[in-house]
Amino acid sequence: MGNSKTKTTDLFQYVLIIKKEKPVNIDYISIFLCLISFLFFLFFSYTTKNFATIFFWGSLLIPAALFRTLWIKRKHNRGVTFKHPLLLTGFIWLWIPGLRWVFIFFIFFVLFDHQSRQPLEIGVSDEQIVINTFFRKRYQWSELSNVVLKDGLFTMDFRNNKLLQREIVPGRERIDEAAFNEFCKEQLS
Repeated sequence: MGNSKTKTTDLFQYVLIIKKEKPVNIDYISIFLCLISFLFFLFFSYTTKNFATIFFWGSLLIPAALFRTLWIKRKHNRGVTFKHPLLLTGFIWLWIPGLRWVFIFFIFFVLFDHQSRQPLEIGVSDEQIVINTFFRKRYQWSELSNVVLKDGLFTMDFRNNKLLQREIVPGRERIDEAAFNEFCKEQLS
């Protein structure tokens, strides 16, 4: 009579959470962007001989914001991000004539930083497989030749010989690999 499997969500029969690496590299990139900008601001102030502006004094807040964020990250909460120093740096770029567009770059980096720290989920339904990256990726079952979950490793084998493999972490509910693989086999046939 149809599929008697109950859905775990309204949209997806299965939701897999991908194991992510620690975002240390993102922290290093954030610090690097802020420090390079700070050095540029000092150089710009020196070449224009303009040390009494909001631009110069505001740029001195960048190292203070970086040290504050690092201190909070080490002492209190490892999950703290560098979004405040990045936003501060971006706003200071608005004071540079001809380079105001760099502000947009910093806004995008804050958005990507936020997305990269979110758990990556793969939703599997009877219609498609959706990966919730910054730009959602949707794959129809007709694009796939095989989908398998084995020993915590999720594998999608595409018809065009492309292969995607990701390690998953156990979610709230442990996924029965045999039932998941059977569900995928039904969708592929």
